[in-house]
Amino acid sequence: MNIYQEEELEERIEQIVEQLGYLMMDIILMSFKKINTENQLLKELLDTRLHFKREENF
Repeated sequence: MNIYQEEELEERIEQIVEQLGYLMMDIILMSFKKINTENQLLKELLDTRLHFKREENF
């Protein structure tokens, strides 16, 4: 393998690593968004249960 091929290979590897970094950041962002959505739904469910529980006590 000559120097030109080695440099080209290194450049391709750098591009792949960079794209993998972006992919990982996207996956983390989507995970946080999903967690946030689930937490909001669980909070609404809890609020509804508490509301009905208070009505039962009165």
